[in-house]
Amino acid sequence: MSAKSVPFSLLLAATASLGSGLAPAQAQQASSGEEIEVIGRRQTEEQARKEANDFVRRTVSTGSDDPLARWVTPICPAVLGIQPEYAAIVERKIRALAKVAEIDTAPAPCKTNVVVSFTTNAPAVVQRIARKSPRRLAEVQIPDRPALLNGNAPVRWWYTTQETSVDGISAVASDGLAANGGTAEGGGSSIGNGLPTVQAYSSSIVRTQIVRALRSATIVIDVNRAQGVPLDAVAAYAAMVAFAEMKPVQTPPPNSILGLFAPDAQVASATDWDISFLKALYSIPAARAGWKQKRMLVGKILKDSEAAGQIDDNEDLTEGLSEPGK
Repeated sequence: MSAKSVPFSLLLAATASLGSGLAPAQAQQASSGEEIEVIGRRQTEEQARKEANDFVRRTVSTGSDDPLARWVTPICPAVLGIQPEYAAIVERKIRALAKVAEIDTAPAPCKTNVVVSFTTNAPAVVQRIARKSPRRLAEVQIPDRPALLNGNAPVRWWYTTQETSVDGISAVASDGLAANGGTAEGGGSSIGNGLPTVQAYSSSIVRTQIVRALRSATIVIDVNRAQGVPLDAVAAYAAMVAFAEMKPVQTPPPNSILGLFAPDAQVASATDWDISFLKALYSIPAARAGWKQKRMLVGKILKDSEAAGQIDDNEDLTEGLSEPGK
């Protein structure tokens, strides 16, 4: 995807921060030497459980039975549409957050599978792709298309995925063609009229017969709509939606970088919840029904929060914190 190069004077300095009163929970060094600040806060166990359920409900895009898609190959990001020095900042941030979340990245040079494109007119860019290469958006759900093509969100994204059997054999459509094709440069979903079929050799009643994986992620950032937001924070937002199959943000979790563009935003970097969610996603079994994986996600997020000392029984520590969605 091409986009006209945009000078990033429209955004604030890359290291600027938003909000106040949020103490860093931890700072970890990436291989590039960049310091990654993860924002956290303390809360009661009851509140943590409620927020973990709310976090998963608001972010995970798959239906109740579909396994969650994640990367099974190393991530290779490319940043387009801005000057090279700014593009390098964004790519370093994505790679650094991947390291913190324990997600594999491919050393450069590599074959791009995550595209982050900056533009002054995101709807026009997506509409042009839809006209010229409709297969690239083939997996976007019909209810999500209006917002993707004509919405006013500062950031919009979509994915291509692939399905394999639990034995690692690619899903095949009934006409013999690959069921899910495409990369960041092109491709789509099912080919042909038949439903995908797979060869499976497992008789397990616990495992699913299908494993879903991400093949590409495309993130389009509208510079005009993101005006005034730090580049570093925008990069963290892009990383979050690149690493997992996220639904379009309607009401983002209040404890996530996905709330960056909310009117009362109080985040400027990936939060402890974001990192816990990503680590959990990449640690749970891939061959499980989506509803079961969501329960696993909630349990692992809570366990991670407890281990990090972010769950506290002292009610005074959470006084004044709002309930999710308020």
